[in-house]
Amino acid sequence: MGRTKYSDEERERIIITFIRATREIVDLEGIENVSIRKVATLAGFNSATMYLYFKDIDELITLASMSYLENYCRTLAADIPQMKTPLDIYIHTWEVFCQYAFTYPNVFYHLFYKSHSAPLEETIHRYYQIYPHQLDNISGTLHSMLYSGSLENRNRQVLLPLAEEGIIHAEDMDMINVLTVCYFRRLLEEKCEQAGALASGRQTERFLSAVRFLLKQ
Repeated sequence: MGRTKYSDEERERIIITFIRATREIVDLEGIENVSIRKVATLAGFNSATMYLYFKDIDELITLASMSYLENYCRTLAADIPQMKTPLDIYIHTWEVFCQYAFTYPNVFYHLFYKSHSAPLEETIHRYYQIYPHQLDNISGTLHSMLYSGSLENRNRQVLLPLAEEGIIHAEDMDMINVLTVCYFRRLLEEKCEQAGALASGRQTERFLSAVRFLLKQ
């Protein structure tokens, strides 16, 4: 018997089913406990089917990790129109990002700091092809930022308007960018590794204090 032929709509439903199953396992057991067998069983397919739609388990876990950014995108879409300056947008973008990242530190660490089998930017583009509605009402700088891969590239997108407005010196932008992302990684690692790490809100306050300090320099 030949392989079952699916329509484009059926293929899309299968892809979404695999991503949802992966997300469910991450929620219940932790990202480190995801396996091909568990995902396939929960999705209702055999393990071989996964490879028809995903390069490997890393791509699937990374796509599922992207789903943790959905509420972040919705919050930005609702809040940014009320922001008056690039500085307000920059601070608020990080504040909202931290709220979700420090709540799901292992997921965000996997997404932005683990090595991936495919370039992260490619996986991000694929994710938003599957879920384009998650970028509704987001445009301009923020849209470019959300399509970027590494945190350094994402942060650069929202830092650039600050340099253009003279809020920071253009020649300082790269240094501010690197220091900001490195300090964020330090706090995220603390949250991943220490059971007694600071509450997410306090962790966010520490990070935003560092961001404001760097911008004042």
